[in-house]
Amino acid sequence: MVLPDTSVWIPYFRSGGGEAGDRLEALIEEGEAATCGPVFAELLGGADEVQRDSIVDTVGDLPWADLGRAAWRDVGVLARRLRQAGQALPLTDLVIAVAAARAGYAVWSFDADFERLAAELGSLELYEPA
Repeated sequence: MVLPDTSVWIPYFRSGGGEAGDRLEALIEEGEAATCGPVFAELLGGADEVQRDSIVDTVGDLPWADLGRAAWRDVGVLARRLRQAGQALPLTDLVIAVAAARAGYAVWSFDADFERLAAELGSLELYEPA
């Protein structure tokens, strides 16, 4: 299962996303795409009314990686560990990484922060489209 980050979804909704958009479409059709709250919220937060309907229709029914209390603790501990190492990353990226790792989903992102997060978490797999 693959959890595309917001950086993958934005070009998909704006222009179809080219080759990456085709791969994302295939993942959706194969039932291999998932999401989480921060990705869904970021997409909706940047969309107009027409785009919001399309996002809800496309992303809203995907499998969801939820976070419980223990996972939020993991997010906080990870944030502190990274800050102590001089790496302040956006909280949304930390939440997406922890949610994906706990669900066993690979993250697909164009954002290099996830490479650092994968190295730090160890349990986070990154998706590279073929």
